[in-house]
Amino acid sequence: MAQYDVYIDEAAVRKAEKQFRDAARNGKEAMGLLLGNVFHSDGSEFVHATDYVTAPNDSTAVSVRFTRQAFSELSGKIRGKGLIVAWAHSHPGYGCFLSSTDMATQHRYFSEKFHFALVMDPTRREGSAMLKRAFRLKDGGYEEVSFAVVRKRG
Repeated sequence: MAQYDVYIDEAAVRKAEKQFRDAARNGKEAMGLLLGNVFHSDGSEFVHATDYVTAPNDSTAVSVRFTRQAFSELSGKIRGKGLIVAWAHSHPGYGCFLSSTDMATQHRYFSEKFHFALVMDPTRREGSAMLKRAFRLKDGGYEEVSFAVVRKRG
């Protein structure tokens, strides 16, 4: 049985954090996709996200989406790297939660049982790390899911 619902490679987290910090300096949100695979162990399911990809964003302080041109760029970055297991986005200065717009996005585009949303606030810290939370939709709302950042050995 997996100890966490989601495992995310540290390199993928660092890519997202860099993009989110850069966007926050300009007072904007940012977004991208987490790629990886779904695994089953002893009757439970867990996700391992191994990479983070993004493309040009159209964003404001309270909204973000990919530009129309981003999708052709994303298709090349995704090919051969597993499934899209989640989307990640920032809420600079607002904390980590799913807004009604975020919930609609999750429902519309990330509705598989394994899909999750990773939300980070690049202006807030939890210990020495950027504040981050993972969520899934549940019963018309959402719930926080457990996750671990995986560091490579050696």
